Amino acid sequence: MNSNQTCQRFIYKLQSRRLAEAGWNLSLPLSAALHNKNDVVAAGDSQLLRWIMELNGNEDMDKEVSSLKLQLKELKKTAKGEDSKKRVKELYKKLYDLQYQTDCLYLIMDSTKDYHRSNKGFSINGIRYHRLLGTNGGVKKSTITYVSERVYEPIKKRMENGRDLNKKLVPAKLEAYQALICSSSVPVTMPRIVVVKDCFVSWKEDVILIRDEDGTEPDMSYKKDYEITYCDSDGYGFMSPEYSKLINKELNGVSAEDKTITGVNTRFAWTKGMLFTFDFVEFAQKINHENYMIEDVWGKPRDVRDFDVILTASMVKLWDSYNSLEHFLGCSMENHYQFSVSKTTPLNLEHVRNANYQFLQTYEFTDEEIQKLCEPTIEELKGALCMDWGKTLVFLKGMYLEEDQIDGLNNDFVKALMIDEGMKEDPFILSKVYGMIKKRIQMAAKGSIQLTGNYAIVSGDLYSLAQSIFGLPVTGLLKPGEVYHRYWLDQGVSEIACFRAPMTCHNNLRKRSVVHSQEMDYWYQYNQTGLILNSWDSTCDALNGADKDSDSFFTTNNEIILNNTRNDPTIECVQRQAEKIIPDEPALIKANLLAFGDEIGSITNRITSMIELQSGFEKDRPEYRMLEYRIMCGQHYQQNSIDKAKGILSKPMPRYWYDKSACHKLPESTEKEKEFKKLCISIAADKKPYFMRYIYPDLMNEYKKYTTGSNKKCIRQFQMSLMDLEQTQNYTPEQAEFLKFHQKFMPTGNNLSTVNRICLLIEENFSQFLSDRKNETCFDYSVLKSGVSYQKSVYRKIQSIKKEYDDTMKLYQQAAKTMRLDKEETAENRTMMRMKFRSACESICPNSLELCEILLDMCYTTNKSKQFVWDICGDTIIQTLLKKNNDIIHFPALAETDAEGVFKYGGESFIMKEKKIGKEERL
Repeated sequence: MNSNQTCQRFIYKLQSRRLAEAGWNLSLPLSAALHNKNDVVAAGDSQLLRWIMELNGNEDMDKEVSSLKLQLKELKKTAKGEDSKKRVKELYKKLYDLQYQTDCLYLIMDSTKDYHRSNKGFSINGIRYHRLLGTNGGVKKSTITYVSERVYEPIKKRMENGRDLNKKLVPAKLEAYQALICSSSVPVTMPRIVVVKDCFVSWKEDVILIRDEDGTEPDMSYKKDYEITYCDSDGYGFMSPEYSKLINKELNGVSAEDKTITGVNTRFAWTKGMLFTFDFVEFAQKINHENYMIEDVWGKPRDVRDFDVILTASMVKLWDSYNSLEHFLGCSMENHYQFSVSKTTPLNLEHVRNANYQFLQTYEFTDEEIQKLCEPTIEELKGALCMDWGKTLVFLKGMYLEEDQIDGLNNDFVKALMIDEGMKEDPFILSKVYGMIKKRIQMAAKGSIQLTGNYAIVSGDLYSLAQSIFGLPVTGLLKPGEVYHRYWLDQGVSEIACFRAPMTCHNNLRKRSVVHSQEMDYWYQYNQTGLILNSWDSTCDALNGADKDSDSFFTTNNEIILNNTRNDPTIECVQRQAEKIIPDEPALIKANLLAFGDEIGSITNRITSMIELQSGFEKDRPEYRMLEYRIMCGQHYQQNSIDKAKGILSKPMPRYWYDKSACHKLPESTEKEKEFKKLCISIAADKKPYFMRYIYPDLMNEYKKYTTGSNKKCIRQFQMSLMDLEQTQNYTPEQAEFLKFHQKFMPTGNNLSTVNRICLLIEENFSQFLSDRKNETCFDYSVLKSGVSYQKSVYRKIQSIKKEYDDTMKLYQQAAKTMRLDKEETAENRTMMRMKFRSACESICPNSLELCEILLDMCYTTNKSKQFVWDICGDTIIQTLLKKNNDIIHFPALAETDAEGVFKYGGESFIMKEKKIGKEERL
């Protein structure tokens, strides 16, 4: 989404202990918060923040912020003297004050006691705050959203949106529905909306049924011809081609004019889900014999020609809290809800993506198949390691860079390399490229290998939903086992494998036939980048309970994957239902507390450990069979973790499944109990697999420390290294005993599971990849300089800021690794820190060329990191390079034929192209 983008909003994100230590009355000026680590975070535009700005009369904030940024940009070109410094400080202060939202903050709870105390109210900078809600993502990290008491009542009124307050609901679900106002979204033109009933279908299929019984372990049984009743439209509806064109232009600019978009993920009052482009008016004309009448979810007849958008009941979460469509829409308009888009389907799908270990771990590949699977990744990395200009650019920017994407590239080190080939000698760029290669090797070592394929957002059979809307018998166009996927059809592919994380066992994989017909091509013509599923099999249930509110499947036509994929019976987990009540504030707070913490990751890791452990046993062994049962039950325990957050009483995974100490506490009164205890001890999944060292830095450190210690002991005891001992043909009893205990106390599981074998192959190929690293001292950094002069006194002042920057970044990197922050949160935090240090530097030296000159001399005359100058002056460096290179930028493009190609990379042929950057684009 390009247009309609808003500037960043900043809000406080604080630990509850900070407030507790301040007696729940904290003084924290914005200037101080910006200097503290992670006190201020970027927040995407949302309905909540738009309401707050409206209540504050700040609806033109984006224009004001853009104006201030333009003034800063112009000022930095010619700034001189104290007046300029003063003006820069004033502009930055105005910018921060505008973007900082005082009426909203995130509070991270350090204890249950703090949470209860927080809900009595607290003050920051004299502003009193009130609990608003916990978002789905927030409560997993014990984080709650609070708003100022000044805006609480109007926000609460709008959030409730005139719903029937006497209607019984599950508190956790109500909180999740309310939290939709916090989703990042872009407002679009308000459509004419109708809400209809969902499309339900039924069929029979062989499944594996798992349910909790009275015992400590779940009951698992095979059910033949099990009847499944399913909401085929779960989370999606339709938009007309005309409306699709309108919002595509609004979201993606003039270049998208008169083009439809496959689908958008929407937000409105109580509304979440995908809208896929489908001509429902033409369907009425051609299939329903010019009968345009439908029935809305409240039972009132409607003419489908009067609407742009058809929402389904599963999208409008509380539709039954209103007595009519007019009542629902009237309340939504009265409470200033905007129809918004939080995500769009891509305009084009990629040809290659990286898998992850969950996709691969349940396969039983031969060594030859693993070698062949990893070959594209190994060749990609070897191509990058040669530091050939073109190959390096392909590695950094991908194989499918188009000319119209060049203008939108970040002004970073990659763009510098695209401008001037000589920049590959820059020690900063060398360091970044080698760092990225190292990261890519580490990713490959944990199963992230290249596969042909891509991610696509899924829908049900659009034809089935259209039939349901018009009251026709639901048949759909697709049969069981079939999908419609325009991308694969264009590639001539007839069969694909489908994946979706999190995964637990091979039952979560599906192999599907890619089909089409003239009728499908016509009615699905607007769905160019989506994956359309049939209405008559359990693909969504198999892929760990997927729905169609924007879930994506990864699909591949890789021959080795297809040959080894089985369509094992779907696992159906029998769910309990949470009690519905009339929710009040205490009930919502209780729901938050139940949802604090995210156990799904831990459960998934335990299952992966079981899969690794299972690979060490023969299939006919009781250990293998018991682990198979436990692995399949993993999906049930993932569901239980989700149910717990909804207030449903559910059993956790038995501790003795993954903890040997718990195994030793099992009863052993009878022979049967003794045998069971012995079995449990032998298969307790208490170690993470070897490959997970590349996921958990602490595990890697523990492994290195352990193996280093074992190696020293081995040399002392046997006068040979551990590696040499392991390769010895005939062990002495002492040596065998040593190796036995070495393996027993190893901090990782080292069985030859599929992903461990991938890891070992990657390590074998790249263990010495940095040994031929280039000399970093021969680069003449004057190519980056404009030649302007500066004062030494200014240099010294900037130097103190750099020291603070170095210390801050070091501490943040350590914290980010320890906390395993996700990419989005890490990027947002780094953006905040860069902005803080940039404003500090520009307040001392407002002239952009002078500042760049200072930082280049400061960073490029030592062997220390040069990240500081690129963070603060990256734009200026790029401008200087463009000016010195006639405003030309180079990029690799796919050659039409192998003969035309100048170099090969990743199995493709490439040529180098160039583009002239206009002055307005350069600036």
